[in-house]
Amino acid sequence: MKVLLTGGNGLLGHNIIKQLIAENHKITAIVRNPENVLIKHPNLNIHKGSFANYEQLLESAEGCDAIIHAASATDMSLNYDEFYAVNVKGSETVIAVAERLNINTIVYISTLNTIGYGTPEHPSDETAEMQEPFTQSYYAITKKEAENLFIEASKKKDRHIIIINPGFMIGAYDTKPSSGQLLLMAYKKPIMIAPSGGKSFVHVKDVATAATNALTMGRNGEKYIATAHSKTLFEFYTLQKQICQYRQILITIPGWITNGVGLLGDLLHKVGIKTQVCRRNTRQLCVKEYYNNSKAKKELKLPETTLEQAISDSIYWLKKNA
Repeated sequence: MKVLLTGGNGLLGHNIIKQLIAENHKITAIVRNPENVLIKHPNLNIHKGSFANYEQLLESAEGCDAIIHAASATDMSLNYDEFYAVNVKGSETVIAVAERLNINTIVYISTLNTIGYGTPEHPSDETAEMQEPFTQSYYAITKKEAENLFIEASKKKDRHIIIINPGFMIGAYDTKPSSGQLLLMAYKKPIMIAPSGGKSFVHVKDVATAATNALTMGRNGEKYIATAHSKTLFEFYTLQKQICQYRQILITIPGWITNGVGLLGDLLHKVGIKTQVCRRNTRQLCVKEYYNNSKAKKELKLPETTLEQAISDSIYWLKKNA
């Protein structure tokens, strides 16, 4: 199969490329800067351009059998219009190009934040509605709007459109780094102050496997939770220091302090200073997330690599490529 990939320069994108190559697919990756794609292989063709540009995407998609749309805006300092231009309008472009070229297979990479986060006793599944504070997140809102576009497109004849909702991905090829910042903030620091919330973690290579499997597996128009390990940040950092064998004093701060920092960020925004810190974002750091991944494990053969291995792979790559 020949696959067009957006977001091939990112953490997940690199791992999808590796998985597609392992399964002998041919890949065309469209990226703004080809030098940011670290993998070189005869089956990988890199096009310079923007997936949000119709003509550039159309040229890149010529001859492709499927699209994996993994690119998105994630910078939490962006405003709604900036997120919308990439996450929603860009997705409209992907769908328009697919229709023009009769590409009926699309895998869209969304986020867990469009699904309610559940409890330890009742982890949520794909039917759960978005919950606060993610209903106020520009990132999550625009990813949900994009999901709706793909669900609508899936209603047309002969479509195979799958939506994957990954958890907090960690692992190798975190080039920016992106999620790796969470690990680096605590790595070998004598004292680490962590918010009271948590995340649902997953090895990025497991999500890449599910995304590749979704080219031929799964049910049209369905969403799939691709995650594995629910941990508070205190638990995560405790595990990280055990794996990496360093001493550290861990302190959990209450939500009111975290949100007080967010309030300061709100004030900075009002005077024109751009920052990721605001109550809209800090409130997310106080949430604990619990999800049921059984649907993806059954229908997309989602693997479940241990969190210990995910942390080890991430730290090893970040240290080697810092």
